[in-house]
Amino acid sequence: MRRRNFLSGSVAAASTAIIGSNIMLSTTAEAATRSNINPLLAAWNTPFGVPPFSRFRPSHFKPAFITSMASHKRELAAISSNRNDATFDNVIGAMERAGADLTKVAYVFFHLTGAHTNPQLQAVEGEIAAKLSAHQSSITQDPLLFGKIRSVYQRRNSLNLNPAQMRLVERTYKGFVRGGAMLDATAKTRVAAIDGRLAEIQVKFAQNVLAGQSSFNVPLRTEADFAGLDASQIDAAKAAARERHVDAMGIITLSRSSFEPFLTNSTRRDLREQVQKGWMAVGSTGSADNRPLITEIVNLRTEKAKLLGFPSFAAFQLDDTMAKTPQNAMNMMERVWAASLATAKRERDALNENARADGVTDGIKSWDWWHYAEKVRKARFDVDENETKPYFELGKMIEAIHYNAGQLFGIRFVKKDNIPSWHPDVVAYEVYDDSNKLMAMWLGDFYTRPSKQSGAWMSSLRDQQRLVGDIKPIVFNVCNYTKPSAGNPTLLSFDDVTTLFHEFGHALHGMLSNVTYPSQSGTSVLRDFVEFPSQMLEHWAATPEILNRFAKHYQTQAVIPQELLTKLLNAQKFNQGWTTTEYLSAAIMDMQMHMITDAAPTDVDAWEKQILDRFGLIPEIVVRYRPGYFKHTFEGGYAAGYYSYIWAAVLETDAFNAFKETGNVYDPGVAARLKQHIFASGGTMDPMEAYIAFRGREPGVESLLEHRGLSV
Repeated sequence: MRRRNFLSGSVAAASTAIIGSNIMLSTTAEAATRSNINPLLAAWNTPFGVPPFSRFRPSHFKPAFITSMASHKRELAAISSNRNDATFDNVIGAMERAGADLTKVAYVFFHLTGAHTNPQLQAVEGEIAAKLSAHQSSITQDPLLFGKIRSVYQRRNSLNLNPAQMRLVERTYKGFVRGGAMLDATAKTRVAAIDGRLAEIQVKFAQNVLAGQSSFNVPLRTEADFAGLDASQIDAAKAAARERHVDAMGIITLSRSSFEPFLTNSTRRDLREQVQKGWMAVGSTGSADNRPLITEIVNLRTEKAKLLGFPSFAAFQLDDTMAKTPQNAMNMMERVWAASLATAKRERDALNENARADGVTDGIKSWDWWHYAEKVRKARFDVDENETKPYFELGKMIEAIHYNAGQLFGIRFVKKDNIPSWHPDVVAYEVYDDSNKLMAMWLGDFYTRPSKQSGAWMSSLRDQQRLVGDIKPIVFNVCNYTKPSAGNPTLLSFDDVTTLFHEFGHALHGMLSNVTYPSQSGTSVLRDFVEFPSQMLEHWAATPEILNRFAKHYQTQAVIPQELLTKLLNAQKFNQGWTTTEYLSAAIMDMQMHMITDAAPTDVDAWEKQILDRFGLIPEIVVRYRPGYFKHTFEGGYAAGYYSYIWAAVLETDAFNAFKETGNVYDPGVAARLKQHIFASGGTMDPMEAYIAFRGREPGVESLLEHRGLSV
């Protein structure tokens, strides 16, 4: 998920509270004036209030940011100068209502810089990041505004607040304290300077990653270079060469939908090595080298944490999570790590045995794992990805995620044309609730392109809330599937299907939100809870209820044969040692790099190796994200927080058992509790309290180990 905390430098809960509502409203007079100046600040008279992307130009964003920041400051100044006694409504409620223009401009801008950027937007991004950081610092460190918040916080037990309001007061107060509100003037100035510099270099980090990914490809120049690839992969490689104007028969890019199938199926070991080494070198070479930035980022984060009273940045970050402390997170990861690494070593033995039959006498390398894992999977389970992919056509899988949401939550999707979008490939759907009322808009952007960051994510262009009107959300998913040539289908691996269900789970978290205050909307929850709803949705992708209905051959429309389906499901625990270990190595590295209390090493490669060697990572497995392209942590959003995926995995495997225990994956009672306590409640509850309200107890790690087939 990529939910941008666009006022970089503070915790998400605080920033969303500061920013206020994402309401696309203005007075008639204001709209008339603004429409002559900047379309970003005008009323958007479009279907469902979707941003009119075709009207926006890169030159519009900087003045829109400056104007909306000034407006936001005036709104907050009115709160802090109000001579009436501080109340929930005239302080916390007023802050929630403030900043609507800044929110709408920022949501559009940071969406475009991720999904469809260009050099002009990147130039604005580099310049505006520091301005946004300074704006946020001026708010969190405003003594008058904080005085109002503190007054409400200190009297909160006597204000007759409902639970959501109580949590909002406490989260807002804590966010301001974490932003430096209680520091002396000198420390405040330094924290603001740190946040400003971090904002600048984190933008540079992300741009370097995009530059490295977009500029690299491995050309396929002869028929022999395509050896092992199926027809759809050959077609995609040729289409990519045409799209990028490369003089070759085809190319393999650093989009996961391009290089992962190549590493899996190509019989050209030399080309597999080139592709993987190209991926591993992103952010670590030439003018796009992120390694000097990493050292500076970690040092600045550590310094900030110490100014705020914490020994390390990890301690600062986890103070505002379910885990509470870095050691709690490490304890959980190390327990899973021991089982996953032991399982991976057993998997390696099986892969080496298979590779020897191909003449690989020196043992498999990291670029061989994908290939031989697939061969062993075929031999052990008789499952061939090339055989299963024709049953997972993108259009049918979109139908599947919509059906699944309908069965669980009673909602339905209606495709709509002529909805404004940022690219012609985008599709749009109206979403109706179980009372047949329009409740949301969902947009999907599924194909890779050079202007798009890699990966898959969800975010929003407008958040649900009821503070000022009944505001419905506009939610989108972005993926990076390779676009086939005209007339050919988009065929997905089962991993791709699982990713689609995952990201759509985030989208449902936004669409089903049922809260009053915008900073508690949808996915505005603690970082190590936010992946739980999405990861839980992955489980339905593997159910017969979905596969028997939607896994249909794209040519014949025949349902996937039961024998093939059984083999596919039986194979799901295969290679889980590798999958879990390559993820955990990144999560552990992220945590260890941010647990540092002294100066960060300048040799980032040696630092990475030292950490991974200490935990015993075997050379045949490479870390999922090397530091140079580890955007989750060094761009900001998941710093000292990448562990949250495995933390959430503990929750989701235990939670899905609630359905399995009933014998019905769509049990109405369990689904109703899931919707009420997890998907609809947003940030109105403590996450563990929300989980217990759904499940009736706390989770344990045993369900995860059993689900993945991991053991020491």
